[in-house]
Amino acid sequence: MKKLSRIPAGTWIRLVLLLAVLVNNALTVFGVKPVSVEGTVWETAVTVTTVLTALTAYWKNNSFTEAALIADEVMEELKNAKKYTE
Repeated sequence: MKKLSRIPAGTWIRLVLLLAVLVNNALTVFGVKPVSVEGTVWETAVTVTTVLTALTAYWKNNSFTEAALIADEVMEELKNAKKYTE
């Protein structure tokens, strides 16, 4: 459990949001309306939310493994060292 607590909150938030929009889309495809709102505006909002969430989750660094978390720490140290040498 110690390793899971090292994972940044932003990573967890992106994962949960991505899973939520994917489940919403899957339910919609199978004819289940998770939210009983209809109309073009709603469908557009859901589509935009899905695309933005997926792109954000893809673009951001989502480190879950111990090696990735250590690499993030090393990268941050290198960035900080570069600031002081300039």
